[in-house]
Amino acid sequence: MDEDARYAIERAKWDAHAHHTVEAQALGPKDLVPEDTTFASYAADHLSMAGMAGFLGDLHGKRVLEYGCGLGRLTVVLARSGAKVTAFDLSEASIKATRERLEFNGLADRVELVVASGEHLPFPDGSFDVAVGKAVLHHLDPSAGSRELARVLVPGGRASFSEPLGTNPLVVFAREHLPYPGKHERGADVPLTRDDIRTWMAPFAAGKLRPIQLTAMVERAFGFDTTFPVLRRLDDVILRTVPGAWRLCRYGILYLTASATDEPASQQA
Repeated sequence: MDEDARYAIERAKWDAHAHHTVEAQALGPKDLVPEDTTFASYAADHLSMAGMAGFLGDLHGKRVLEYGCGLGRLTVVLARSGAKVTAFDLSEASIKATRERLEFNGLADRVELVVASGEHLPFPDGSFDVAVGKAVLHHLDPSAGSRELARVLVPGGRASFSEPLGTNPLVVFAREHLPYPGKHERGADVPLTRDDIRTWMAPFAAGKLRPIQLTAMVERAFGFDTTFPVLRRLDDVILRTVPGAWRLCRYGILYLTASATDEPASQQA
């Protein structure tokens, strides 16, 4: 599929999702993010963001690029953290929804919003200290996307992304064929393969993947808010002791560090 066709599919999908969500769920008290919220406190409550806050460090005063802002929930958190946030999305309707959420939280003047694609970022080289995103890299071409990500980060800059993995054939089958709460229609996205992960890491001085949701992936069948602590502890043990078990996980978290010099890459996947 060529780039224009992929963009058309993805834009239509996320425009429709944003329109439907805004129409069905008006902003209310639950959407007000407390002023003392930080990225670290937010990430601590979400398994899908495990370790991201510690890796990225204190965001206060940092120039942060958010990939695929969607409906703006993470955008608000980043702004509350004192970061100088720029957020982009391919979907104009998503950008509109994010702007409305920021205005609702009194943060509209703290964030720059841009309609753009991750393969063609409209920013000068070295524009950002940090890049972050949830479930967005698998919508991009890994080769073009990784080069752009590395380009817009300062030397030594850091990026972290939480992404679905396409390395377990049973999980791939479930995504394609089984119903579960909150499931999105498939667009042109492709969950990350091992080769994709390596490609995303290639332009960076260091890259690491932290796999999550092995047995705990069953939580997803019950919705986004269900947790099974016993399964999460079991996953920790298995993933520490069984080589290759990461390939069976549902999700993974990428930690990427931009080169400060021309040092060779150090990758772990």
